[in-house]
Amino acid sequence: MTINRVCSSCFDDLDLREWIRDQNGPRGCDACRRHDSPTCKIDDLCDFIDHCLRQYWGSAVNQLPYESAEGGYQGVTWTTYELLQEEIELSLSRDRDDCLLDAIIDGIEEEIWCDYDWLSLDTDVALATSWDRFCEIVKHKRRFFFHAQGNDSHDSFTPATLLNEIAAISLNLDLIGVVPEGTKLWRARTDLARKKNTVPSDFGPAPKHLALQSNRMNPPGVPMLYLASTAKTALLETREDEGRVGRWIAERPLRVLDLRNLPAIPGHFSNTDRQHRLTIRFLHHFANDIMRPVARDNTVHLEYLPSQVITEYFKDYDFADGRLDGIAYGSTINPRGWNLAVFAEPVDLGLEEPSWWNRTKPWFRFGGVKSVRMK
Repeated sequence: MTINRVCSSCFDDLDLREWIRDQNGPRGCDACRRHDSPTCKIDDLCDFIDHCLRQYWGSAVNQLPYESAEGGYQGVTWTTYELLQEEIELSLSRDRDDCLLDAIIDGIEEEIWCDYDWLSLDTDVALATSWDRFCEIVKHKRRFFFHAQGNDSHDSFTPATLLNEIAAISLNLDLIGVVPEGTKLWRARTDLARKKNTVPSDFGPAPKHLALQSNRMNPPGVPMLYLASTAKTALLETREDEGRVGRWIAERPLRVLDLRNLPAIPGHFSNTDRQHRLTIRFLHHFANDIMRPVARDNTVHLEYLPSQVITEYFKDYDFADGRLDGIAYGSTINPRGWNLAVFAEPVDLGLEEPSWWNRTKPWFRFGGVKSVRMK
């Protein structure tokens, strides 16, 4: 079968479909024999795919040492078929007999591919391995004075440099957001007697002498207020079936590190800059790691250490528009809900009288209590 034109519907990859639609060729696909979608010339498509591949992989003949006695190229290599099928997993839903796949491979310049830069790690890998090393350090080697462990290089970052990189990435990807004034947020208590008369402080952060539990964003002895987007989410986060839930209402916009809806990782065939894509890949690795569920067992205080350090770092980080008021993140218990770890002291909640030298307006006002029970 000779394929001169191929249509957008032959591809499941959304970026390739969009690129072909932008070419806006006449209906009539030589691959699927249908007339329901725009087409492009197969040669133009192969040139575009080749260009995209070269954004993420290198040419073995230009990079890798070659030793016949040692079996050829001295490094990991791929054929074009292996890249498209195994690494990218290109899906061609209408290609029943692989005619289109064969035409694409034949249309791309014959190449043996290798890593983009075989002497260096990709940015996402360098950041991810540095993050994993950072977690190992704060869990098992140094708890407090760890900032200068190791040396900075293209492939590795000291903990201090890594934390600064994460802050810069968050800023560059517009993850510094705002929870609007008037937003209602909830905190659940399941340990209050049913008939007890409650006061706002019952739904504030735990008193310092009672803050004995290690949580996702704070270590024992350092109270922090955790609020949820709905009363149901607040109760679900306690892993109990019923409780009393207090409502807090934001009295001003709150600046937060917003991890609720991370930007999607761009595909290999998008127009996204290579470094931008790799940075987003790391961001997902980082966010998934600090937000993953942790069993309430004897290791909880260790597993939460990295996210506790990150929280303290962001709490004091001087962004250009000011410091943060908290960190917003998705609920691992209720996919429709989200949580907010608030960097507020009791005075910021109106639970203590302000000092004469600090008369700032409280961040929240208390809006009442209700009982919630899961059905």
